[in-house]
Amino acid sequence: MKTEKRSPGEQQDLITKHQITSRVPGFYRLPVEQRLAFLARSFNLSEREVSDLRNGDALRVEHAVNLVENAVGVFGLPLGLGLNFFIDGREHIIPMAIEEASIIAAASRAALIIRSGGGFHTKVDPPVMIGQIQVLDLDDPRQAAKLVFESKKEIIDQANISHPRMIIRGGGVFDLETRIIDGGESIGEMLLIHLLFDVKEAMGANAVSGACESAAPFIEKLTGGRTNLRILSNLADKRLARAEFSLPFDKLTTKKVKGEKVAQFIIEADCLAKNDPYRAATHNKGIFNGLCAAALALGQDWRAIEAGGHAYASREGKYRGLTTYSIDGDRLKGQIELPLQVGWVGGAIKSHPGVRTLQKISGIENANQLAGVLAAVGLGQNFAALHALCTDGIQRGHMALHARSVALSVGVPADEVEDVAYEMIRQGEIKVAAAEEIYQKMQSSPKPRRKKEQLPVEVFAPGKVVLFGEHATVYNYPGITAALNIGMKVRISHDPDGPRFLKPHYKQVFAVEGSDLDVRRFTKAVDVALASHDLQQEPIAIEVESDLVPGMGLGSSATFSAALCKALSKYKGEEPPERFDIELFERVQELESIFHGHPSGMDAATVLSNTVIWFRKGPPREILPIRMSHYMTGIVCLVEPGASTLEVVQKVKNRRRRNPERIDEILQEIGSLTVDAGIALGTGDSKELGRLMFKNHELLARLGVSTPALDEAVECLLDYGVLGAKLTGSGGGGAVIALVEPHLQYELMEKLSEEFAMVSPFALGASA
Repeated sequence: MKTEKRSPGEQQDLITKHQITSRVPGFYRLPVEQRLAFLARSFNLSEREVSDLRNGDALRVEHAVNLVENAVGVFGLPLGLGLNFFIDGREHIIPMAIEEASIIAAASRAALIIRSGGGFHTKVDPPVMIGQIQVLDLDDPRQAAKLVFESKKEIIDQANISHPRMIIRGGGVFDLETRIIDGGESIGEMLLIHLLFDVKEAMGANAVSGACESAAPFIEKLTGGRTNLRILSNLADKRLARAEFSLPFDKLTTKKVKGEKVAQFIIEADCLAKNDPYRAATHNKGIFNGLCAAALALGQDWRAIEAGGHAYASREGKYRGLTTYSIDGDRLKGQIELPLQVGWVGGAIKSHPGVRTLQKISGIENANQLAGVLAAVGLGQNFAALHALCTDGIQRGHMALHARSVALSVGVPADEVEDVAYEMIRQGEIKVAAAEEIYQKMQSSPKPRRKKEQLPVEVFAPGKVVLFGEHATVYNYPGITAALNIGMKVRISHDPDGPRFLKPHYKQVFAVEGSDLDVRRFTKAVDVALASHDLQQEPIAIEVESDLVPGMGLGSSATFSAALCKALSKYKGEEPPERFDIELFERVQELESIFHGHPSGMDAATVLSNTVIWFRKGPPREILPIRMSHYMTGIVCLVEPGASTLEVVQKVKNRRRRNPERIDEILQEIGSLTVDAGIALGTGDSKELGRLMFKNHELLARLGVSTPALDEAVECLLDYGVLGAKLTGSGGGGAVIALVEPHLQYELMEKLSEEFAMVSPFALGASA
């Protein structure tokens, strides 16, 4: 299922059902768990594959012993994704393994700019590698070369004996060349024979060297000389890969520099790399920053690639930059050409389980595509560096990542690095001393140790969905909500070091947005709840296990607050009320305000009532259970990461301030529709309820709180024959709900599980 709609001006972003878009706006803002969830959904990754990515366990020591001698362990590198790459009309997400800050961000930004001009276009030579046989002690090297050409077929046949399977696949040695090299007085002239080997989908290093070994005895007998080196060459200039792009000047424009000037500056920088080896070394290093990071992640011999690239840069007797930039009308044209010896089968690709997972993510299907993609990544990385150097300077984009590196260097734990880095940037002091001071302040209270024990107290609270009335309830129109079948458990156990709050466990479909911030809010809520229950010194540990995905409009903060208050009451020996209780409601509202500022009370009322309710915030506040004549059933589908409720509510307020008549008209329509929905629920008119549900979604879309992905999800559900569907919660992302016929509920859930990140059932029960 697509995650975003594309404008007519972005036709290259349209993808087939077999392609996953590499354009994932805001991906870098997502917590790691949300990024992994995106990959799991998009590429059908198994739990093991996701776990291996998360923990760096794809290559284990039992694999390492078969890859290197004297293996003692596995050394890891950070693994990230280069996004936005549109290459030869295909979407590619580029796995990149590298420790240098800003490389992946720069590559992704360059790819985003370049895709606006149509993306990259590549051309790749056939996969021909060169094997070298060095022949010495010849009386007449030129006569020997002549004999070699006269016996070319026999030499090729001898070379191909070593790899019969390659011959079956259509590969192998197919031609040869000779060169005469002057070795000086001590060695004299020598004959060099180049075997040209089509390696097909393999990198081919072992195959080519094996062919040289097989042919050497025949060549010695033929020429009367002595063969010494018999090995492949890493200067694979028969196997060149080229990539190019063309960008209109306006796509290069920055706040300070017009696009035409930027283009000229880039050409001037490229000219220096063409004529000065001191600049060319740094210029080409930038190319290999990205190219080799991708090659390493995809199991390639990045050392051979880099050696061949540098040798090719010196082919004219002077070391030069590998790119060429030029002006073509009102566009900047960028090009790269370099040898790329890559493979899609065998070698580390076969031996490294993680490489196979990353192959799936990359969207690459064969060695030819891989060479083109790597060339494009190298060109994009170079363009990113030149664009930065010629405009804002290279350091500006490094600041955020540099701040993280500084934080890590002083021993800040990984889960607190973002907080320390953010504070350094805010203060404008990205220094070791600043990081140490900030972290010391954060450590004023010691962190609890994790400890699991038998849990004497366990309380469950349900989540909720908004059936009707989102946003209108803020302006005192009614809303209708329902409790869910899924929710959250709070467990309390004895802990002599307590009271302690253990980090909550959530479903990993989408990770908790701003997880560290949310944990601090949870911690504050626990502190407030402990104080209100007079349990500040109690030796207990509080643990949360949730089936709700936060940020989806499913009431996770209200559910947590309700479950916590009930669990603490139960721990004290006070049996919490089963149904709505005003005193408990006020306590839950107090905790909810920590998460949402000034909550209406609708979420708290729903999870405490555990039924379908009519709600109006008042005054006077109305919380009324809706009596239903029979059961109705529905499903909740998680579509995309949710937005901040506070931000979306504020956005509607701002729109209302600018255009009060239009927004008030929509809000009034939602309020009237909610009244009609209450009647339909009471009479059991499910078809009318479904119609009103879709109408409610249309009004929310007009209000500006839906998204392309939510709209598409509603359309998808309607195509499956649901009675009605709409977004639920504040919008800006999150979930959609649908009303379905009871006998079709679980059948639809099974079908929709392939379309959505998570699908859950709910029921609207009859009240006596």
